[in-house]
Amino acid sequence: MMKKVGKALLFGTLVFNASLLAGCDDKSEASKTSPTAPTSQNSTSAKKSSAPETNNSAAQKPTISDEKAAYKLSEKVSYYVKATNAYGGGVLDGTSSWPDKEKKVKAGIEKKDYRVIESWLYFSSRPYSSLNNNLKKALKITEVNIDNIDSKAEAIVASIDKLLPVWEELEKYNKMKKYEDDDGAKGKALMEIFTPGFNQINEQYKALETEIRVASEEMKQKRIERYKQEGRLLELYTEESLELARSIVGQFSSLNDYKDKTRIEQANKYLAELEEKLELQTAEYNKAKEEGKKIDSGYSRVNDRLVKFVGTYRDARKKPGTYANTLVKDFNSAIDTYNSIR
Repeated sequence: MMKKVGKALLFGTLVFNASLLAGCDDKSEASKTSPTAPTSQNSTSAKKSSAPETNNSAAQKPTISDEKAAYKLSEKVSYYVKATNAYGGGVLDGTSSWPDKEKKVKAGIEKKDYRVIESWLYFSSRPYSSLNNNLKKALKITEVNIDNIDSKAEAIVASIDKLLPVWEELEKYNKMKKYEDDDGAKGKALMEIFTPGFNQINEQYKALETEIRVASEEMKQKRIERYKQEGRLLELYTEESLELARSIVGQFSSLNDYKDKTRIEQANKYLAELEEKLELQTAEYNKAKEEGKKIDSGYSRVNDRLVKFVGTYRDARKKPGTYANTLVKDFNSAIDTYNSIR
């Protein structure tokens, strides 16, 4: 979930999730080629359907081709990435634009104060509901299993399924001010269930996000290598441009970082490379159109978003308090556009 923010720089989970989205392979290409499946033992060892020890199915499933397995693996990782991005940077991850309310919520949860759950503006169940729905979509893809991701996702889904009804009841209880009728008795009782459940999900999520980040990065690197081998320069330059933009954003985790000359100098180097890469990407896009090839216009829109990103970075160097958050938003906009290419 992307929040509207004020002067507090939004970073960490949001930036990482945005960069993860660039790791989603486009379905049309995944179905045409068969990239080697990731091999990390801890996260992305894709098992074909015959593996009986996985949690997805106790029964043996039909064997599928390597090509279909690669496609399904790409699709599954894409759903997992979407799940983490939909969850995004919440009020409790240190990126809130309401720092005082963030402290209030954290303290209230630990004290089991039901009144902290009374405003969808800064502490809502919606991101958790989105996370749950997207994880379920990933888990429905049973043709391939991903070690140490599927099991973690199943555990979080089970936890969220238990938590959400309690959360929704608390939200309704507070909106209707029912605590005036029972002196908060029901709210206190619900918080006895809510607090441990909520804390458990957040701990579970940290482990899952780490595994998904590894899986996505592995798939991205394999995809880039495939683009190089096949001479698919438009796709290659697009990926490389997004990576350079991510590197610029990654230099700044706080507004104070914009005062660091070393960080600025490094970001400026990435900027120069990005501008060159965008020129190359534009040239490849125009060349493909001139040759009559069917090219998704999304590649042009990604370029447009990154051109805007470049301008925003120059603004952020001068006025980080005004433009730093816009820089992150522009980057995420480019990533979202890239993921719309199918």
